[in-house]
This record gives sequence, C-alpha cells and structure tokens, in this order.
Amino acid sequence: MIIFIRSLIFNILFYFWTFIISFFSFPVFFLNRKYDVMVWFAWIKITNKILKRVINLNYEVKGLNNINSKKVIYACQHQSAWDTIIIPYLIGDCVIFHKRSLLFIPLFGWHLYKLGMIIITRNKGTNNLKKIINKAKKEVNKNRPILIFPHGTRTLPNSKNKIQSGIVILYKYLNINVVPIKLDSGKFWGKNKFLKYPGKITVNFMKPIKPGLNPGNFRKKLEKIL
Repeated sequence: MIIFIRSLIFNILFYFWTFIISFFSFPVFFLNRKYDVMVWFAWIKITNKILKRVINLNYEVKGLNNINSKKVIYACQHQSAWDTIIIPYLIGDCVIFHKRSLLFIPLFGWHLYKLGMIIITRNKGTNNLKKIINKAKKEVNKNRPILIFPHGTRTLPNSKNKIQSGIVILYKYLNINVVPIKLDSGKFWGKNKFLKYPGKITVNFMKPIKPGLNPGNFRKKLEKIL
C-alpha cells in the first residue's frame, strides 16, 4: 500500500512540476537556446530530487572514465521513462532522437523543438534518412553528443532484444565512437507501470566501440553488450 501511495504522490508532483516549469519558462522559447538548456536541466534536477524524497530511488554511475569526448554516440538500453529523464543529465547537452508526435504536446513540445532534438518520422524514405544524418553530423560538429535508444522501445530487464537499424546507420556515417550504456531502471520503474519502487539504479558506461567495423559486426557487438 505504501508503494502505491508514494507512486501516486510522485506522479502528482512530477506532472505538476513539469507543467509549472513548462508554463513559466515559455518566454525562454524566444531567447538564446542556452536558456532552454538551463530550464531542461533544472527540470531534471528537481525531478530527481522528487524521486529521491518520495520514492527513495537513487542511482549510481560506473564507467565514468568512458565519458571522455563530446563527439560520441551513446547507445543506451531503454527500460523506463527514467532513462530519458536522467541519462541526458549525466552526459550533458545532447541530441536525442524523438517521435514527431511529441512536438505537438503544448509547451513541452515547443521546448523540445528549441533544444534542437532530431525528429523521427517513420516511413518517410531515403530523403528523410539523409536529413537525419545531416542533422546529426551538424550537431556533432557543435560538440553535442548523440543519445539514441537502439532497441527503439522500452524493454524488460535482462531480456535479449535486437537493435534497430538507426544506430547502425549513424555508426557508419558519423564515423565516431559508440559508447553503450547498460542500466537496470526497469526493475524500479517499469514500462507503462504506475508503481515505482525504492532502490538504486545502476548506470554503466561501457568501453567505446571504435569506428571501422562493418555494419554486421558492429550490430553483433552492440547486441552482445546490451
């Protein structure tokens, strides 16, 4: 029962906080992008504090020595909404791939647009793929790391899943290191689950996969790690 009550309180505070910061930071949309980044990270910090105080959910990070470059692709396991909230805070101002539909969420979507994330529009063919690659190259040249969830959807802890082709294409055309990120967030905040459980999430930045592998070998190596 206590888990349910704590989860309910967290949800109320989380959505209230998200609305408040999105609403009152709306004028920032018309200013320099760096102010939107400040708002983004403020949202993450307070959300993490709510998680700690209400749910008693913390995290630890391993492999920090593998975070040593801005020109890198982070290929992260995706088990929970937690991943999309906290991982960007750990790696800094990054580029995240997201669905086009998120842009149409009032206030929240506008901030996503201003932050310069990469929009994924499915079934748009080769021209859209070229735009995505060019956009990714442009952002990497600005020293913004790429964050992608290669499985394409949230998965269950300890499950084996095939990675999507997107990460393979980025690896080929960007020609930069790929750092796999392993985590176990799904044990505490599962996919489409209301209940959040106390504990400590482990985030592990693995050794980078250097450019030069052929697509098939890269896919096998990344799938084995993740």
